[in-house]
Amino acid sequence: MKFANSIGAAALCFTSFALAPQAAAAELALPRDGWTSWQVAVVDGAPDWCCWTDDRNFRNGTRAACRLDDEQNGYGNRDDATTDTVRVYARTSGGKLDRFRALCATCKVETATPNLGSVTENDSARWLVGLVKQSKDVLPALALNRGERARDALAGIARTDAREETRKQAVFWLAMLRGSEGADITSSVMLNDKDEDIRKHAAFALAQSAAPRAAADLIRLGNTDRAGEVRGQAWFWLAHMGAPEAEQGIAAALRKETEEDVRDRAIVALSRLPDERATKALIAAAQDRSLSRELRKKAVFWLSQSDSDAAQRYLEQVLTVNY
Repeated sequence: MKFANSIGAAALCFTSFALAPQAAAAELALPRDGWTSWQVAVVDGAPDWCCWTDDRNFRNGTRAACRLDDEQNGYGNRDDATTDTVRVYARTSGGKLDRFRALCATCKVETATPNLGSVTENDSARWLVGLVKQSKDVLPALALNRGERARDALAGIARTDAREETRKQAVFWLAMLRGSEGADITSSVMLNDKDEDIRKHAAFALAQSAAPRAAADLIRLGNTDRAGEVRGQAWFWLAHMGAPEAEQGIAAALRKETEEDVRDRAIVALSRLPDERATKALIAAAQDRSLSRELRKKAVFWLSQSDSDAAQRYLEQVLTVNY
């Protein structure tokens, strides 16, 4: 799984956060005060989250120990490195949980951390699910958890949680971390959810994943969703991911789409295709006399924004003919 690169950055940063107490924490026999940790098997392709000497640009830094008590100490992964085990760190104060992290098991940390050893995936998942109502920030750790309990709990949150932002985060982490099964759930939400914003966010999440089904499902969304805003987003993310089917799918939409705003978004989507593919697609749109004059002019506009030599040559030809 290309976790870091798929979101257009070398790594994804997180910070520690405070959590309210939960009775479920007693199941893991957490101490009254201080840090403790336990190890859990994770999904295939899980990123090896750790800290780096440059936590703003991990590609320029080197792997470093994580200062668990430092709220500003970000963490992430780079170079598509993966792990099969994470260590979950929890800090309690007066018997109440107040800080939490999940890191690659080989990542060094700076703090006195007792060790609970290996905890079953289901026990860890049950504990994390108990915290979701208090903070959506536990969702990445839940998504990493290899067990079926974690997958099913995350799917339930994505589909039915009362908080929209929590649902969006659950959808995102399902797509990013749980491979084909996560993509299946994300796609189901994207194509069937009643909430327009959730469907749009699911389209974004699916486009960031490495799921083989992503392109076909985005084309289906662009052709069938009842909301023009969602259809437009489908074409944008299809082009953004550079799917081989993008040009054909978007060109077909330009000819049959009934809403002007969605057609405009489809032209913008063509401009987001990789490199020379964008130029070729926009020239094809500009020359397609089955499209309206306004759409063709928009294609020319986006060609004018390109640094491509082919785009500039085409614009010179247009100017020569018309002037």
